[in-house]
Amino acid sequence: MKKIFGVIAAVLVSVTLSGQKSIDDLFARYGGKEGFTTVTLNGSLLKLAAAFDNDEHDKSLPKEITLIRILSQDKESDVKVENFYDAVIKDIDLSKYEEFMRVKEADQEVRMLVRTEGNMIKEFLLISGGKDNALIQIKGSMSLDEAKKFADEAKKDHGTNIVGN
Repeated sequence: MKKIFGVIAAVLVSVTLSGQKSIDDLFARYGGKEGFTTVTLNGSLLKLAAAFDNDEHDKSLPKEITLIRILSQDKESDVKVENFYDAVIKDIDLSKYEEFMRVKEADQEVRMLVRTEGNMIKEFLLISGGKDNALIQIKGSMSLDEAKKFADEAKKDHGTNIVGN
């Protein structure tokens, strides 16, 4: 009986890690390549930046963000990536995510996915392919209210004021 529970536990851990592994693989595949930029912000750095913000208004960045990673293709890049959106989306286990929004135009496709536990959002993915290729991953724990406030703030000034001015 203990062996059965051990096998079940091992399978559950490997399934959980494989979802994260695919995102990690995408950042490893394109990160550091000619024509791509990768930015990784640790939650501790985000908390430090928020601590230096003396503005009295409520902070828009949720307090329990542990990681923000951004992978984008440089606009001036001559590097052509065929079907970036398709390449990214095929490597993600979509059964672990809920689709928040999808926008499809002739030359651009954008998809927002979230992974939730109860009423908390644990991971947010934004995948964009076409004329603008990008992948944004935000991990942590945020309530739906925090997510709404964060999204509203991100819309202002094209997101330049999210961490602080």
